[in-house]
Amino acid sequence: MEETLFVNGFRYFVISSCVTILVALFLNHICKRIITRFNKKYQDKVTTNQYLYHTIRAIIWLIAFIIIMRQISPLHTLGTTLLGATSIIAIAIGIAAQTTFGNYIAGFFLAVHQPFKVGDIIRLKEKNLSGTVEQITFRHTILRTQEHTEIIIPNTLMNTAIIEDMSNGHYSELIELKVANTTDLKKLQELINQLLKEEVLINKNEDVKLIVKDLTKDYYVVAFPIYTTSLQDFGQVKNNLLPKLAEELIKKEIQLY
Repeated sequence: MEETLFVNGFRYFVISSCVTILVALFLNHICKRIITRFNKKYQDKVTTNQYLYHTIRAIIWLIAFIIIMRQISPLHTLGTTLLGATSIIAIAIGIAAQTTFGNYIAGFFLAVHQPFKVGDIIRLKEKNLSGTVEQITFRHTILRTQEHTEIIIPNTLMNTAIIEDMSNGHYSELIELKVANTTDLKKLQELINQLLKEEVLINKNEDVKLIVKDLTKDYYVVAFPIYTTSLQDFGQVKNNLLPKLAEELIKKEIQLY
């Protein structure tokens, strides 16, 4: 049974598979060390280097998988075929039509042209999403939000989206409120500006404008901007500001929804 299932017997299959895996692990380790060294030397190329590392790692393990697969008799012909140049081209053409390959190509261009890098704070305006770039993989880009959650966005979307890079020390975000439609918006704006000045979030001679984003039969959806140096700072400021603002609105008998 072993002779029919495995090309050169079960013992050879186990030894060959172990050696193949060890070689793959060794090559992966060497590749990782080289990339780490390059990252330290060329910090502006970290994103490109990481993407290159993931690509090489995928190729290493794909070849290891094919080598192991060729030791199994029913899969021997398939493994041999996969190693042929003609089949590689055929597979590439087949995959090219798939979303996964599209995401890989999009990720490649993101890594090479670097409209943003790992560690940058970015915002996708159309999707109203913002966060710190954690990783750019074959398939998607991972953002970490101010709430410390992860947003996973396909690379094809990242490659076509309008992106605002906020890594220059200036970060802004809108804070939204729902207030009764009987609210005097002018007085509400004055109250917000007074609180922002007390919290030293704006200068004494500055004012933020209140934006009316929506109106229903019961309430207004209004918003005002907060400016900080980073996404993390914005989260801290927001958590500190909202309770104080709610307290002031209650004092002024302004109803929140």
